[in-house]
Amino acid sequence: MAILKISENLYISPQLHESDAQQAAALGIRSVVCNRPDGEEEGQPAVAEVQAWLAQAGIAEFHHQPVVAPSITAEDVARFQALTAQAAQPVLAYCRTGTRCSLLWAYHQVQHGMDVAAAKAAAAQAGVNLDNFDSRLQHAAEQGL
Repeated sequence: MAILKISENLYISPQLHESDAQQAAALGIRSVVCNRPDGEEEGQPAVAEVQAWLAQAGIAEFHHQPVVAPSITAEDVARFQALTAQAAQPVLAYCRTGTRCSLLWAYHQVQHGMDVAAAKAAAAQAGVNLDNFDSRLQHAAEQGL
């Protein structure tokens, strides 16, 4: 499992499994945000199950903010920013591939002055390719979502 850093206090990951809870704890993760709807895909662990694995590993703070990538709104971005800013640091955000979490982070960053290329590069270092969202990121940088 790849739990990779995208910014100072934010890590991104694809779907977590039981073995990932210990890895997250070993990295010093103190809180987790799930951006994946429950039941999105057959065989996907339920949010409650993931939360229990994390709690057993010593990570008690957990937030569920399900979103769908093409439909991310300005409100979704603001809520993600508030969750990650107020949560115990560092935070791990996960979804199916890490893309939704990266987008929520990147939209906020470009709206607040980060260059789109820099946001995409940070996501790429965290294992996420945001090329398919280039025009939407540009729009967010120029006019918001």
